[in-house]
Amino acid sequence: MKHILIFSRFVAFTGVLLMLGCKEKVDVKSQTSELEKAFPQAVAATPAPIEAAPAQVPDPNPYVKAALSAVSADDYAGGVIALQTAQKSRGVNAEQLMAIERAKQAMTASLVARAERGDEKAKAELARIERTRSQ
Repeated sequence: MKHILIFSRFVAFTGVLLMLGCKEKVDVKSQTSELEKAFPQAVAATPAPIEAAPAQVPDPNPYVKAALSAVSADDYAGGVIALQTAQKSRGVNAEQLMAIERAKQAMTASLVARAERGDEKAKAELARIERTRSQ
């Protein structure tokens, strides 16, 4: 029951943020393209493991690469989680932070839209993202 309440709050909160913050519809493909432009070294990096994020992240590129790989595999939750870790890296500039945030918003918006249409996989992915935020 507690998980359903947390999930419901997450979906409601995300929906409100998306309605308030997104005047135009952004798509995942264009935002991942912007992410690749902001992190050109990430394309050549070896992807980092998504679920095992260290406390200190010296280099964001492996996590950005992991996020791009996750999106290619239609694993938006993995992409969001990897980008949450990349945001914690030292040396990430403002342009890169904005690209990370926009990509996360696009992936989350896609998941919320799919969950609202009854997609169980999207609901599970949103719950997976929520678990990483509540730890």
